[in-house]
Amino acid sequence: MLNRILVTLTLSSLITAGSVLPSLNFTKAIAQESSETPQSKPDASVTTVISPEKRALIKELLEITESSKNANQVMESMVRSELPKMVSTILKTVPALNSDRPEVQKQFSDIVSRMAIKYRDRVIKQIDLSQLIEQVSYPIYDKYFTESELRDIIGFYKSSTGKKAISVLPQIMLDSMSRTNDILLPKMSRIMTEIITEELLNALPKPK
Repeated sequence: MLNRILVTLTLSSLITAGSVLPSLNFTKAIAQESSETPQSKPDASVTTVISPEKRALIKELLEITESSKNANQVMESMVRSELPKMVSTILKTVPALNSDRPEVQKQFSDIVSRMAIKYRDRVIKQIDLSQLIEQVSYPIYDKYFTESELRDIIGFYKSSTGKKAISVLPQIMLDSMSRTNDILLPKMSRIMTEIITEELLNALPKPK
């Protein structure tokens, strides 16, 4: 489950940010949004009109940061690395496939491979990442950045350092996700073991 959460956050950050610095800003902003009460949230039915000048700046930033390309790369990585694990976990709950017999394991492996390929193909056909990026990014960039700030960000990404940040962002995000899993999962597993032990001890009859 943690793997799936981190993968989702990774893709979301690429879609909304498309770059290292903006993604950090949006992480903070999203955290602030989640802490608001329902009454304090803006009316979702209200559509803000973005000026043509600002829309052009946002479009330029998305193009410079290669948001569509980065999001597609992460989606491909998710399908290749995470989907087989998710499918395997689900299929292991099927009694007929829960066996150590070689023929059953072969069948299990074939099913996982076919499902991963089908999922990848259907995601590519049914989800327009470019359209999704536009729907998500334009209102968010408009909300958190002025035209002057957008020009500053664009200026950074036109520099040599900014160009490098763009090129390595997908791998940075994937490496960060992997490293986070390596660090967090053992600790979370230990905590859960402690809780299970405590609950089992409390459930046992007390000696008289």
